[in-house]
Amino acid sequence: MAALSRCVLLLGALALAAQGSSLTGLQRQAAPKTAAATFGRRRLATSTLLNTRRQSPVLDQPAAATNVKSSLLSGDVKPQNKLRESPLGKIRTVSKKLATKAIGARPATSGPRYTSYDWFKNLRSLLFLKSDILKRISSHLLFNIVVAALGAAWFHYYPETFFNPGAIGHTLSGAALSLMLVFRTNSAYDRFWEARKILGAVVDNSRGLARIAPTALPPQAAADFGRMLVTFPYMLRIHLTGRGQQKVRDTSDAPDVVPFMDENQIRTVDSYFSKPFATLSMMNKILDSQQAKYPGEDPAKTLEMLPQRQILQRNVNLLAANTGACERIQGCPVPLSYSRHLSRYLTIWSATLPFVLAPLLGWYSIPVITLICWSLFSIEEVGHMIEEPFFALPYDQVQTKRVADVIKRDTVAMYKQQLGVDLATRQFQPVPPHEQYAPVAVPAS
Repeated sequence: MAALSRCVLLLGALALAAQGSSLTGLQRQAAPKTAAATFGRRRLATSTLLNTRRQSPVLDQPAAATNVKSSLLSGDVKPQNKLRESPLGKIRTVSKKLATKAIGARPATSGPRYTSYDWFKNLRSLLFLKSDILKRISSHLLFNIVVAALGAAWFHYYPETFFNPGAIGHTLSGAALSLMLVFRTNSAYDRFWEARKILGAVVDNSRGLARIAPTALPPQAAADFGRMLVTFPYMLRIHLTGRGQQKVRDTSDAPDVVPFMDENQIRTVDSYFSKPFATLSMMNKILDSQQAKYPGEDPAKTLEMLPQRQILQRNVNLLAANTGACERIQGCPVPLSYSRHLSRYLTIWSATLPFVLAPLLGWYSIPVITLICWSLFSIEEVGHMIEEPFFALPYDQVQTKRVADVIKRDTVAMYKQQLGVDLATRQFQPVPPHEQYAPVAVPAS
C-alpha cells in the first residue's frame, strides 16, 4: 500500500509539472496573481461565513447572508467548506421540524412553557446534569446508588449469605407509596393553582380601580391614587418573594417602582413590615381625605359620586383580602409530619430495593435502581417546589413580575387616556380629541 501511494503521488506531481510547462510566458506571469487573488477571495468568503455563523446561528444579518450566498454561487466558497451541524443539533432540528409540522408554529408565551419539541432539550439537560430537580435530589440519589452497588456486590461475591426478602413486600408497599406521592403532589399543585388564581384576582381588581378612579376623584387625587395603584403589585411581589425587609431602592424592582413614588412615600413603605399593606394604607388615606372631593362639592355631587367611590373602597378591600390569601399560602406549608413520613417511607423502600432486584438482575440492578429512584425522588421534589409557588419555583413560574407589569401598563394607559396625565412624570397633558369620550346626542322626540 505504501508503494502504491508513492506511485500515485509521483504521477500527480508529474501531471502538475506537465500542465505548468504548457503555459506561455505571459500566462506564467499572470498565474501567480490569479491564484493569489482566487485564494484571497476564498479566504475572505470563508472568514465571512465563519464570523456570520458565530454571530448569529440563524443568519440574522441580511448583508452577511447575501455575501455568503453570492460567494457560494460564484464558486469562491465550495459547498463542502460549510460548517457541518453536530449530530445532536441535527436530531433537535429534525424533531422541531416534525413537531412544528404536526402542531403548527409555537405560540407566543408569557413564560417558560413545555412544548412537544422540547423533549430533546429536556433530555439533554438531564444527561449533562443541568436539571434543577436532579441537583436538588443528587445527595439522596447518590446514597441509593451506593446502596445498590453494595447490594449487587454482596450478591455477586457472597451469594450464599445474601439476604433475599422476596418481591411481595415491595409490591404491596409500592401501591401505598404511589398513593402518598400522588396525594402529596396534588396538594402542592392545588396551592400553586390557588396562588395563580389570587394573582388573577389582583389584576382584575386593579383594573377596576384604574378604570373608575380617574372619573370618581379630582385630577390630583386620582393621579396620586393611580401611582399607588401602580406601586402595589410590585410591593406585593417584593413581600411574597422573601425580600419584604429590604429597602425599596435595594430591590431589583426599584426601576419599576421609584419613578411613581416620592421620598416620603418610600420612607413610609420601608417603615412597614408588610409593604403591600403600607401601599393600601396610603390609598385609603387618599380616599378618606378632603382631597378626594372636588373643590366646592355640594351634597348632590357627593351623592352622585358615592357609588363610584364605594366601588373604589370595595376594590381596595379586595386587594387587602388578596394579599392575605397570598400570605396564607406563603406562611402555611403542607403539614410537616406528612412530608417527613413520606420521605422516610420513600427512603426505606428505595434502600431495600437492591435486596429484591440484585438476585434477578445482578450488576444490571444498579442502573435500574438508579432510574427508579430518580423518578420517585423527582416526583417528591416537584411537590416540594410547587408547594411554595412564590419563593421556591425558579423562573418566577407563578408570574408575579408579569402580573405587576400588566397592572402598570394598563393603569398608565387608562390614566393617560381618561385623565391626560403621565403617572411617572406627574405631568398633566390635554387628552387628544380622538381619545376623548363624546356622548351621542339623543334627538328630542
